[in-house]
Order: sequence, then structure tokens, then C-alpha cells
Amino acid sequence: MGVADVQLDKLLRPQSLALVGATTREHAASLRILRNLKTGNFPGRLYPVNPRYQEVLGLRCYPTLASLPEVVDAVFIAIPADDALGVLDEAGTLGVKAAFINGTGFADGGPDGVARQDRLVAIARSHGMAVSGPNNSGYINLWDRTYPSTFYTMPPPQPGPVAIITQSGSVAIGLCQDDRALGLGYIITAGNEAVCGVADYLDFVVRDDRITVVMLFLEVLREPARFAAAALEAARRNKRIIVTRVGRTEGGRAAVAAHSGALAGDDAVYDAFFRKYGIVRAADLDEMVETAALFAAYPDPPSNPHVVPVTLSGGEAGLIADLAPERGLSSPALSPETLARLRPQFAPDFTPRNPLDAYGLGWSRERFVDLLQTLLSDPAIGTIAHGVDASSGGLGDTLLTGEIADIYAAIDIPAEKRIVFFTNTGGGGVNAEIRTVLKKKGIPFLCGMRPSIGALAHWANYRAPRLDARDGPVQAAPSTAASAIARMAEPDRFALMSKAGLPMTPCLAAGSADDAVMAAARLGYPVVMKGTAPSLLHKTEMNLIRLALADERAVRAAYGSVKAALDRHAGGDPAAAVILQPMVGPGVELILGVRNDAKFGSIIVAGLGGTLVEILREASVRIGPVDEAEARAMLAETMAGVILGGVRGRGPSDLDAAARAIAALSRFGAANRDRLASVEINPLIVLERGKGALGVDVLFEPLA
Repeated sequence: MGVADVQLDKLLRPQSLALVGATTREHAASLRILRNLKTGNFPGRLYPVNPRYQEVLGLRCYPTLASLPEVVDAVFIAIPADDALGVLDEAGTLGVKAAFINGTGFADGGPDGVARQDRLVAIARSHGMAVSGPNNSGYINLWDRTYPSTFYTMPPPQPGPVAIITQSGSVAIGLCQDDRALGLGYIITAGNEAVCGVADYLDFVVRDDRITVVMLFLEVLREPARFAAAALEAARRNKRIIVTRVGRTEGGRAAVAAHSGALAGDDAVYDAFFRKYGIVRAADLDEMVETAALFAAYPDPPSNPHVVPVTLSGGEAGLIADLAPERGLSSPALSPETLARLRPQFAPDFTPRNPLDAYGLGWSRERFVDLLQTLLSDPAIGTIAHGVDASSGGLGDTLLTGEIADIYAAIDIPAEKRIVFFTNTGGGGVNAEIRTVLKKKGIPFLCGMRPSIGALAHWANYRAPRLDARDGPVQAAPSTAASAIARMAEPDRFALMSKAGLPMTPCLAAGSADDAVMAAARLGYPVVMKGTAPSLLHKTEMNLIRLALADERAVRAAYGSVKAALDRHAGGDPAAAVILQPMVGPGVELILGVRNDAKFGSIIVAGLGGTLVEILREASVRIGPVDEAEARAMLAETMAGVILGGVRGRGPSDLDAAARAIAALSRFGAANRDRLASVEINPLIVLERGKGALGVDVLFEPLA
């Protein structure tokens, strides 16, 4: 349920706030909320509500909401679930437009809780209220000194450009202390999202000019379309979103369901969704924090994605070399010109490499300045990333790291270059004094080698979503019901796919052996014969396929056995048919598929097909429709891309034809979201370069 901007403003920037359930009882959530609001010097009017008290924490306590001197902007309902709904209804009746419910026992609490949450939603809708929660910890708005949160401790009071939105209160507690000095503006916990959800909060914070980076901890997206709109708004405003999402594994998905009562869904679809909308996905919380720190310092990476990590250790350089390709960080070999300029600084038998162990002939400020100037002058290098040993305790190479920082403070850095520092280990944090020196120059100081390499890869490879994307024409199915489309006979399916721009083999039906012989003559020998029906998925296992039929005698013999097998497996199906197709020459077999999802849209899948699809279970996924360039990128992510490029003297294959087919199927699938649950072509046989590709089998599944 979306909410009006003015109501979200009352929720997240209220001028007056009532706390129902206020108490003086230690460790009670309501007492923590009130203390936090007072500690943060809440600038508005604050009203404790509880008929048992005259005063709480020096504030007059009122018996009911109706007894307040004004209709407040928002009410925090800190009482048990059974009583909360009555108070919510009372607040709405009085004209309150925003509320918080932190209690559990709603959708997180079994069938009774689900029913209770349904009533909560109905009440909120009837009054037009924005409601945060239930089952959450409130939020902290540092910019406006508004802290209606159950946390025991508050973050540093200096607001900054980073917002946190999380579906886990504990994750919010861990992140909000801001050990990395990112500068937090909002920390918002979403809970069950009965009314207001992550998409609403995201849209709100990206429209705040004080926020440039958003960190999200997600279990499930309940409203992908609204979330996508908020992500595009962030991109329009040149703001970055970094997500850590749980639920990659079966155990993770089960934990999500147990925690929030929501189903997590297919992780590959989430990856595709994040990619489409320019959302960076971090592997864990550490990587998310370091990625946020990097984007906060440099919202836009250099046009050149190549990075040279520089260390003062051969061993650490070797470890970075192992991690960089694993995380997708581009650190190519140094150019011959750069190598020639660097060699005098190293022993004669040592060849400088990327990553670069810069210790060389020992520490010398002058030599190190020359080394940096050499790297900075190389047009093939976009970023220099220094891996250092300078923890908060001042041990290790803190002295040398400080000198390197001073060097950067004194030299001119070309506008097209980026400089990043990171500690090689994360346990000791970063040295505050060095961080201060670097910050004055605008240089970020990240923490921990693995999360920093991950952050560098996300940042250097960042692609903003296409705000002006044009997906091209789409080919809709005929004006018939979804079930009728799915029940089409095989020749009609092939004709429909050809009309949609898919390269399909000719397909002729045969009602008798004589018909089969005539069809084979029209197609040209050799031919393939198949027994088909919409319900039959695995024709090979059912003995329904005959290959390389070279003459009339072979066709007649095959027809009898195929027709008998078809009658056994699909007897009585009016769409069952024996078909003939020309025998397609050898090629690379791909599977192309579309799955239309009610929440995420039309999903296009591509990978190695034929019999390999069941064995490898490897495919690339996007939210469709996609263009041909994106289709090529999909293939490049899988083994299909390697094989299409040519292996062991075979190939290269017609990659352009394969990309055109993927793009065409994605357009067809997107155009028929309201009719077809899925479409699959398996295999699409990709021939040699310049000779095209042909689909030889197609399946439709109607929407349920």
C-alpha cells in the first residue's frame, strides 16, 4: 500500500508525537523510545499517553489520545498487539495520519497474527494513515533530531549523507553506531511492512537532498514495482543504493519465512531485478558498509574501470591478485611504457606486476612519489587502491601509511583518476588520524581487504539504470484466451514464434504416413519426426523423436512407431500431432525461457540447453525485455558464451543470431504477461558464425 508524501512526512518528520503506553518501567520499549526522543532533543511537541501516570521523564502524561491538546502528526503505539488495533482506530478517528506499531504477534505470529495484521491494514486504509511496522524498532532521523526508536544506544549525533533501511532491527542496531564514520542521516526499520514498506521509505529518503547513498538490508521485496520506481528516482537524482539480501540458500529462505512470515522467492530473480534498476548487491554487511563509504566519497567511478592495487608487501599483493578476479575487479597487466618507467625502482630480476608490491628497493619518499606519478600518468589506469597496514591502534605500517597519505595531500591528482585506501585486515579498524588527512583530500579509507576489494569491484563496474530505455516493438499473441494459446498445436506455436521474430525451423503436421512422406519431400531430406502435445515435456524419454530420416522408407517406418507412442502418452488430446522438421546441422544448443512473474514482471533466462540444461543448471537471468547488447552480456556470464566463442577447433558460432533470438523472446514474453506463465525454446541450435540459429522445440504454459 503506497502512502501520500505528506503522510510519510508526518511519519518520518513529525512536528508532534504521542507515545501510547508510556511508562517508567526500566527496559520497557516505551521508556527507551521516550528517552531517545529526549536525548536527541526532539524539536517538536512530545506527549506521553497512559492513564496510570501523571508524569513520565518530566513530561506531563495524558490519559488518552482524545485528551491531548492537539491532533498530533504521529502516534507511537507501544502496547500489546491485541490492544494496539483499538488505539490505531482511535487515532485515525481523531485525524492522526501516521502511526508506529512495534509489537509482535501480527503476520509474524501464525494464522491469528495474520488475521490481526489484516485488520490493521483495513483500519489504516479506512483512515488514510501511514503506519510503520508492526514488529519493528522504529526509526532514527538524525537530520531532524527525531529518534522514535527502541534502541538502547543512539548513533553519533552528527548527521550525514547515508540512509539505512532494514527489515531486521538487529541489523539496524549493528549498523547505526557508524563505526566507519559514514555519517548517517536515517536508520529506518521496516518490520512486517503491513502498510508502509521498504519501497515507501526508499522513495522518501532518496527525495531528501541531504541523502546520497542508501544501504538496504532485505529479506523480501513485497512491492517490486514500487521499489523499482523508487530506485529509478534515486538514479535520476544520481544517488546510489547498496543492498545486502538474505535468502540465497534454502536455509536462508526458511529463516526469512520464519522471521517475517513472507516468502523470499528465487534469488536469481532478485539479482536480475537489482541489475536492471542499478542497485548494487553486496555479499554481506561489511561489504555493504565499505561500498557505501566508497560511493559516498565518489558517487561516479572513473570512466576507466581498471584498478591498480598498490601494497608494501609481496604476500598481500598476491592475496589481492587472488581476490580481484573472484570479485570481478579489473586489474590488468601494466603497460610496457609504465613497466619501463617503474623498473629502475626495483631489483634487476624483479618485474613489477598488477597488483603492485611497491616496496621495491626499500622505502624512499622520493622513489614512492616517482612511482605514484608514473601510475597517475598512465591513461590505462583509472584507480589506484592502496592496501595498507594502519589500524586504529597505530601499529603495523602506520608510519609509512601516514607518509603516503601526506604525499597525496601534497600532490595534484588528475581529475579523471580516483585514489582509494584500504586496510589489509579488518579487525583493528582504520587509523583515525590518517583517515582525517585523506578525508581532507576527498580520499576514502576502507576497512578489510575482502570487503574493500568487493566494494571496489561494485563501484568500478557500476552501471546506472537506463532511464530512457526503449525496448522496441513487442509481438503479442492473438486475441485468444491464455489457455487457448497454451493449447496451440505445434505448427501454430512455431508460426507464432516466427512472427515474433524467433528463428524457428519449418514445422509440418502429418495425419498419416502418406502425409509424412509428402511433408518430408517438401522440407527436404534428412528430416526429424516428433510426436507432440502441449502436455508432453520430455519427448526423448517417451520415445517420441526420430532423427536423420533420410528417405521415404525411413519416414514411413518412423511414423507408425511415433504415432503409437504418441497415442500412449497423449491419447485423446486434440492438439496432439506428429510433426516433421528439417534436420538441423550441428551447433551449440541453448535454452531460452521466459517466466512471467506477478511481482517482478517478465523474466528472461538463457543458457546451455538440450540435455545439458538438466545437468549444468546454469543460466543467466534478466528482467525483460532486453536488447541484443544485454542478451550478449547474458551469454557471456555462462559457459554458453565460452562455447559459442569456439572451443577445441569448433566454432565460433553465430553469437549475433543467438542474441537476436533472446531479445525477440524477451519482447514476446513481456507482451504476453497477462496470458502466458512461461515460454521455453529448448533447444535453440546456434550454427556457425554467419549461418544463424534455429529453434526446434517450443513450450507454452498458460497463467493459472
